[in-house]
Amino acid sequence: MSPPESCLANIGRHALATLALAVSCMVAAAEAGTGQAISSISVVGTRFEVTTGDGRIVPQNDLVGAILTIGDGQGQMPLRIDAVEIDPRNPDGGIMLYAMSTRDAAGGAWRNVCEPDIEGRRMGFPLAGTWTQDGRHLPSETAFSITCTGGAQAKCARFGYRPWESAPDGTPLWDHHQACTRMIRADYCGDGIGHTRNGTPIVVYDRKGIQQDETAPDMSFEAAWGPDGALCVSHTRIPDVLTMEGLAAICPGVRQLPQAATCESHAGALILNRSIDPRTVKAAAE
Repeated sequence: MSPPESCLANIGRHALATLALAVSCMVAAAEAGTGQAISSISVVGTRFEVTTGDGRIVPQNDLVGAILTIGDGQGQMPLRIDAVEIDPRNPDGGIMLYAMSTRDAAGGAWRNVCEPDIEGRRMGFPLAGTWTQDGRHLPSETAFSITCTGGAQAKCARFGYRPWESAPDGTPLWDHHQACTRMIRADYCGDGIGHTRNGTPIVVYDRKGIQQDETAPDMSFEAAWGPDGALCVSHTRIPDVLTMEGLAAICPGVRQLPQAATCESHAGALILNRSIDPRTVKAAAE
């Protein structure tokens, strides 16, 4: 059966594949660049994994030049894979980075879908599951999202909180990844609303040893985090964005514990962080 015209994907210039959406899973219909029939295309970890009819995996570099037609249920867009590389922060190969472009609606030129991250990199990767407006990551065997290296989802995976893996003690890291995304965005209430600014320095650590605590000048303990937001807060990240009084008003269920040691020892904490202590900054300015 031929794939519908709106769901064609060009793999290595020689393949046609259907893309069943919600930004989702792909099922191939023709051939890969190797000339072999494709049996499936899936997202494994952060990889687009293309399997041929005889069970072989198409090498990642052969995906360069692929044009996928993806959509979110409301429309479709072409997504071209321009480059593939192993994430230099994860030399074990557990995370792949892709340079991806789409056509500009006005002029038709191809443009990178990612804005530069703090290192100037404009890359990203697919991540299985979908995200709700309030910032919850929902598992899915078919749907995936595209996340860029400057975004919270990608940052947390690159930190080592890979939601498809487990910690050495067997604990699934799905909730750690979710808690990390809340922390990155200072989403204290767990409602999808962030209270930080791009480029704000923080120190991230946990009790699994995936990320280690670091002593940093002018930084102090900020908050303990779970998958639904902050469990307790010692100080807000940027008082100009949200004060402790403002925090109490918008999410009264989050405990305020100015004594950092009490909050840091919260039994339910999956992710912990430090940030610049506004009290220290204020004292230095006086």
